[in-house]
Amino acid sequence: MDAKKILGNKGEAIAAKYLIKKGLVFIEKNFYAQGGEIDLIFKNPQTKNYVFVEVKTRTYNSLSNIKESVTRFKIMKMLSAISAYFFKKLHLAEMPAFQIDAIFLEVKNNKIFCEHVENIGMDDF
Repeated sequence: MDAKKILGNKGEAIAAKYLIKKGLVFIEKNFYAQGGEIDLIFKNPQTKNYVFVEVKTRTYNSLSNIKESVTRFKIMKMLSAISAYFFKKLHLAEMPAFQIDAIFLEVKNNKIFCEHVENIGMDDF
C-alpha cells in the first residue's frame, strides 16, 4: 500500500473516532457506487439524519489547499452514491433526511489538526 493510501486510511480512522465522540453512530466506511465514494456513513441519533462524510488528510508540506479538494463535482458524485446507498442498498422508497460533512485533517510534526465542516451543499461552491 502506498504512503498516500496509508495516510488516507489513518485520516478516516481518526475522523470516525472524532464523530463517534460527538455522539454519531457509525454505519459504514468506503461505500462505492455510481462512480462515487463515501468515506464514512453515520447516523445522528438525535435528528435521525444520515451523515455522509468526506475525509481529506494532508501532510503539512503538501502543496495543495486541502479545502479546495472538495469540489462541486465531488459533491455531485457523492450525491449519486448517496442515492444508490438509499435506493439500491437500503431499498428505501424515498430519500430520508441527510447531510454531507467534510473533515479536513492536516498532519504536522506528529500532531493532527482537524476542521469539521457540517452540512455542505451545492450553494457552498
